[in-house]
Amino acid sequence: MRRRPEVLTEVREAPEREKATRVLVEHHEVLRGLMRRLLATPRSEPGRRRALADELFDELRMHEVIEEEIFYPAMRDVTPGIAAAWSEHRQLSDQLAALVRADPRTGRFDRELGVMHDALESHAHLDEEREMFPEIERFADEELLVELGDRLRDRLRRLRSSRRTRMVLRLQRALLRRTAR
Repeated sequence: MRRRPEVLTEVREAPEREKATRVLVEHHEVLRGLMRRLLATPRSEPGRRRALADELFDELRMHEVIEEEIFYPAMRDVTPGIAAAWSEHRQLSDQLAALVRADPRTGRFDRELGVMHDALESHAHLDEEREMFPEIERFADEELLVELGDRLRDRLRRLRSSRRTRMVLRLQRALLRRTAR
């Protein structure tokens, strides 16, 4: 005779919903963590440096996608900072390409990494977290920010788990490295 499964007596709490600005700050922390690990990895470990640079490339590209597809369009009328943030993404993408092209055993890689660190910190911390996000939280509807947070988190989860996305990112990195020769 089959036993009936026990009934759960505990109510599981749903994950706490967060504002879009908080979701983005959390992802900035992921990017900063990768940057710290990359900066701490010596030239004598080029394979590890390459792997970390690849991971940074992937996460930063996905970050750009979620901001540009979801967050920036929804907030463009809330703050003029969106236009500047969008153009900073172009600069970050260019610098990221320069980093990926560089040989991780060289001083050039170190220089590109330093510039990348400064550009990322300027964009994420100074421009978005200290200026744009507080302004958005002051003037945007809180319910909208929470709904956008859900959408950002879901889109990032789908990008990370997508085989197609991983393949496209791997191809982009390979093409960048090929043009470095």
